[in-house]
This record gives sequence, C-alpha cells and structure tokens, in this order.
Amino acid sequence: MPEGRDEKRKREAWRAAKPFWAGIRPSLVDAEMCLAYEQKRDRSAHTMRHELGLVKRALAWGIREGHLDKAPEVVLPPMPEATVDHLTKAQFRKLLDGCVASHIQLFAMLAVTTGGRKTALLQAKWDQVDLDRAIIDLNPKRRTQNGKYRATVPLNDMILPVLREAKESAMTDYIIEYNGNPCLDIKKGFAAAAQRAGIKAHPHMLRHSAAVWMAEDRVPMGEIAALLGHRNINITTRIYARYHPDHLRSAARSLSW
Repeated sequence: MPEGRDEKRKREAWRAAKPFWAGIRPSLVDAEMCLAYEQKRDRSAHTMRHELGLVKRALAWGIREGHLDKAPEVVLPPMPEATVDHLTKAQFRKLLDGCVASHIQLFAMLAVTTGGRKTALLQAKWDQVDLDRAIIDLNPKRRTQNGKYRATVPLNDMILPVLREAKESAMTDYIIEYNGNPCLDIKKGFAAAAQRAGIKAHPHMLRHSAAVWMAEDRVPMGEIAALLGHRNINITTRIYARYHPDHLRSAARSLSW
C-alpha cells in the first residue's frame, strides 16, 4: 500500500529532527533544549511545531508503553498569526503592465480569476476547459484528489476572451506554454514582471489576492472556500474573513450602551 501523505510528512520531519534528538536522553528534554533546537533549525514556527510535536508524541508513547516514568517538557512555539500577502487590484494592474512575456500575463490573469495554485495552473490542459460553459476543472484526468483539492470553477467575462485567443494560437495541449513547450515554472518570469512593475509579488499571492477581493466584495465564505478548493470552511474563515466589510459588525453593534 502506498505511503499516505501524512505518514510521508512525518517521516520527512523526523529525518530533519533525528540528528539533534536521536542521542539525547529523555530526562534532559526541557523548554531550554526545545528553544535550542528551534534556533539550530532556524525554520518557520509551523515547521517547528510539527517537528517538536513528533518529539512530544514519541515521548508520550514512551509513557504509555512504560519506558518512561514521566513525560519531559516539550515546548512548542506559539501558533503564528496568519498573514495574507496579496495585491490590491491597482497593484495587479501594474503587475500585468510589467508582464512582457505573454505566458506570464496569461498565468497571472488565470491565477487571479480562478484562485488556482501555481502547480495546478501550469499542469492544466485545454481539455480541462469548457469555453462554451465557461468553466475550468483544475483537477486533470487521472489525478487523485488529495489535501490540495482542485476545484471546478467558473470563468468570468474578463478571462474568457483571453483564453479563447490563447487557444487559437496554442502549440501544445497546455494552457500555459512557452516557445511551443509546456511551461515548467514561471518563477523567474514572474519575478521579472514584478520588478518591472515596482511591486513585491510572488505567484501564490495571486491566489490570496483572489480570496481577498472576493471577501472585500462580500462574497460568502462558503463560496470562497468552494472556489479555492478548501474542504474545511474554517480555514477560509480564519484567513480571509477579516477582509469582509461586515466581519464582526453585528457583534460590534451589540457593544453599545
């Protein structure tokens, strides 16, 4: 049976953590040692919480199995506040002006009108697009859905004519192509466009931008979650609800005297 995504992630986390923790006696584990590990690894708080969480669960297993008398103190860093790097619509227009290469401009427009992740868009083929029904299925045939769920989303009136024009001149089966070949990455071209536009931007910001624009336009969180492919609406709400003009307004109105 193939290894599951969670198991693979745990295995990779332990591979990173093992050089530090493997030779340490459990009785020596404390908050100071956890902090030393964080400083040595110098990774994000999310990564440190995951890796230290593995150590904590391993020690808890030792308690349950009778190998340890008491659980050492494993201190995880606090959960960081979610940040949302995104572009305003004015900034996005500047980015488009900076897109000299047509495939970078097409990627940018498709990303912000579908909310799709970079990989999903670069892998997307024309047989996933129904121009008559104005929809795109971001999940290609024979791909099994996983934690990064790819939705089927409608195409608005701004992107439809762009896609029709791109399809007429397409040289491959892929929507995003460059010099008659599938485009494997757009990192360098995107960075160059952002530099010409005088803004700081990376490809994933366009997915965030799509979500923020919808929230600012009072689109319900459930619809935003569906378009982004979030199976858990709580994720969408935690990250993007703050941008909804009515967020917590009814609660605030109750705080009067």
